Amino acid sequence: MKIDLDGETVDKKMIESRSCEFPAINPKIFGRNYRYLFIGTTHKDRGNAPFQAILKKDLLTGEKQVHFFAPQGYVGEPIFVPKPNATSEDEGWVLVMIYDGDQHRSDLVILDGENLEKEPIATLHLKHHIPYGLHGNWTSEVFI
Repeated sequence: MKIDLDGETVDKKMIESRSCEFPAINPKIFGRNYRYLFIGTTHKDRGNAPFQAILKKDLLTGEKQVHFFAPQGYVGEPIFVPKPNATSEDEGWVLVMIYDGDQHRSDLVILDGENLEKEPIATLHLKHHIPYGLHGNWTSEVFI
């Protein structure tokens, strides 16, 4: 969406037809033009379904990279962490909580921001699950 305060107009443009939500960008460029978008999306490229993948979209070229966690992995909101002294906007890590339906536990997965389709850099297996949801959750139960 582009908002022209002087002209008092709003211009909307669809940038992705795949069902997706909760985008992340490099936090060093909040409020400025950006090229790369990291966003939770569905496993299939059409229709609405649970989010089981992370999509990287290059807004300049339209190129897409997708990292899949299906059939039993369900993604939370991605977080982009830039590398120190990075020279490109996507040079960093994408952190995402994954609910593993087979194991009934959660994993923190770290992906390469420059090449999302590579194997994860690391997968940290939690001993329990984080209640699946977007925008965080609260629970009265303590997990030890």
